[in-house]
Amino acid sequence: MAAPAPPPVALHQENVPDDLICSICMTVPSEPLITPCDHLFCRTCIHQALSDRNICPIDRRPCTVGRLRQLDGILSRIWSGIQVKCGGHESGCAWRGSIADYSSHVQNNCSASSGNNNNSSAVREEELDSLREENVSLLMRLADANQQIDSLTSLANNLQQSLDSRPEVPTLFHGTYNFRRENVTELSQLVSRYLEDKPSNIDGNKIYDCVRSCYNDLERGFSDNPQHYYLDMRMLLATCLASTWFSNNQRASLQSWYNAHFSSGPCTVRKQSKIIKCSICGTGSEA
Repeated sequence: MAAPAPPPVALHQENVPDDLICSICMTVPSEPLITPCDHLFCRTCIHQALSDRNICPIDRRPCTVGRLRQLDGILSRIWSGIQVKCGGHESGCAWRGSIADYSSHVQNNCSASSGNNNNSSAVREEELDSLREENVSLLMRLADANQQIDSLTSLANNLQQSLDSRPEVPTLFHGTYNFRRENVTELSQLVSRYLEDKPSNIDGNKIYDCVRSCYNDLERGFSDNPQHYYLDMRMLLATCLASTWFSNNQRASLQSWYNAHFSSGPCTVRKQSKIIKCSICGTGSEA
């Protein structure tokens, strides 16, 4: 049996469109075939690939030999205009011409396809078959990787859409540190929102000063303290202790303040002979 013809070599490879190069053997196909998903391969390459799995090596879409088609229209005319030299030029064949004439040249008058050259051609074809198999495997892996990338991209887009559709969170920090007993709950909300990731534009020391000022107002027991100030301060100190905003010394002070008022017994506060239950633990007892 005659050895298969070596693939042609484009005279001006840089001018050949990428879509007209076989993705398996990386040469210009002398017998091009197109998959249903519009990928072009050499006849030998795609037949060999489909003998293993009936999917396109590029995008893994279903494909069988029966669904392959030949070039037509303007794509065929572009392909016919590619100038090549014989794949056996190193063996002495000086033929050059249109790639559309290459199969006829090899079958009829290629000097490199006869005599002792058949042995070397057979060796080259054997090597080419091995490279085809390797390239098909790499293309499959690349297709898998692309699918994973598409899946991750889709997931990222969905997450971004989810974030964009969330109701706008009100701004709790406006660049000033005007947190006093009147708005101590806002200070608790600010710390809890960024519990372990304090924004760089917020000064933890100044926040600590605000907490200390609020605590001092609790200690003094001002008659005009907000109605639920006791409970609000308990929430603020507990939130601060759960955060990573403060230094060790500051945390020690926060802990001592919390222990002084809130660490023993049920969380209750007397007001007008009634017990106000703690909003945190829900406990309380009769005055």
